[in-house]
Amino acid sequence: MTYDNRQRQEAARATRARIIDAARTSFLSRGFGGTTIRQIADAAGVSQETIYKTFGGKAALLKSVYDVTLAGDDEAVPLAARPEALAVRDATSPAAAAAAYAGLAQLISSRIDPLLRVLLGSRDTDTALAEFARTTERERHVGSTFYVRQWEQAGWLRDDITTEQAVDSVWALNSPQPRWLLLDHGWSEEQFTQWLADLICHAIFRPQDDVRDGQAIDPDRATSARTGSRRPTRGKTSAG
Repeated sequence: MTYDNRQRQEAARATRARIIDAARTSFLSRGFGGTTIRQIADAAGVSQETIYKTFGGKAALLKSVYDVTLAGDDEAVPLAARPEALAVRDATSPAAAAAAYAGLAQLISSRIDPLLRVLLGSRDTDTALAEFARTTERERHVGSTFYVRQWEQAGWLRDDITTEQAVDSVWALNSPQPRWLLLDHGWSEEQFTQWLADLICHAIFRPQDDVRDGQAIDPDRATSARTGSRRPTRGKTSAG
């Protein structure tokens, strides 16, 4: 019985992978609006009913394609638990953290950019794509919040910005638009990654002279400055 269950699970997983691959190919070549569930079903060798039962519809299937593409596989391992993300968490200095974060951002971007370039161009005319864009932006903001909170606890953030401003700065710098603008202008991925790391350092981190052995010289002063009245926050909270 256990063997039969394992076989069924493996078969279901293989079917899911075929559907995701077929959907990704169709989204890239036809766009979201030009793709139908029937086309995906035919390419994956499954019924339309199987797709609806597995994913719930085309919009939900698109989100699954995005998530698998972003992670690089369909393994049940959260992105935060993968080596490239752990390198950001385990960084022992602001410069190392910025470099690791920029490297993670570039790795993810190299996977999802082809899909996003096709999809986001039509978000103003398709409500499903507009919601997809809002969802992925919220998720990116959550990721920025996760790391900035860690850096705040280490006492690395500048005194003259709030935590919310630091989160928004990282979120904005790592958005697709500046990346595509520079890459399309002839920058290499390595140049962009270095630029992103440098800009994060300048935008949110305290000067290196204020940090010793991975800790701020006076982290309490930095935290109190951001939570005091020096600059008002916008009351923004991250979603998800």
